Amino acid sequence: MDYGLWTMNYELMKNRIPTRTFLWSAGARGSMAFFALSPLAAQAVEIHADSVRVAYPAAFQAVSSQSSLDSIQSEVRRQLKARYGKHYGCAALSLTAIAATLGTPLTEQQLRSMSDSFSGGIGHEFAHGTCGALSGAIMALGMYASGDKDTHLRMAAEVYETFQKQEGTVSCGDIYGNYKFEHCNGCNLCAVQKVVEVLFRNGDIQTSTISPWERRLENEETISIKK
Repeated sequence: MDYGLWTMNYELMKNRIPTRTFLWSAGARGSMAFFALSPLAAQAVEIHADSVRVAYPAAFQAVSSQSSLDSIQSEVRRQLKARYGKHYGCAALSLTAIAATLGTPLTEQQLRSMSDSFSGGIGHEFAHGTCGALSGAIMALGMYASGDKDTHLRMAAEVYETFQKQEGTVSCGDIYGNYKFEHCNGCNLCAVQKVVEVLFRNGDIQTSTISPWERRLENEETISIKK
């Protein structure tokens, strides 16, 4: 047993820390090591019953060099078209097009891995599952939307209702049964444009590389100079 692991075992016994506060992980050389989770970390992930009313920042900040909703929607359409014919599933098309438009630290492959299984109403069943184009777009909405759970649900419901109204259904089986694959691009287009719209309206898309407080300082300096 190496010194680090012996020390950790000693601290565990001396402080009588419950073993459930440790995580096991395979070491680089195949040996087993465990890592302590501090009491503070345990408290940080405590689930609150009223979490529906707790507002959180977005998981990923959405930033666009475009300055208007129309131009951001034009960019997300361009990102969609760039991926047509490249064996993307419908869910992955929606998610990656929005992510490429708004920015993300995740790679294209990671985004595809997260969303590919939702294609064809989940698992390419083309049955009663929700259209993958809509599912992928809602995944993107969750990545970039700020606010509490009620806010997220309201935004998702608006996207859902718009999609249902335009396409006549949210069921993959109904869409596939009526159009086969001829209408999938239209489903992606509807879903991604609506997600961008609700994010923009909610103030979740920063449309400049200058932060709001920096812009405010610049405006104040300009006013001061004019005086």
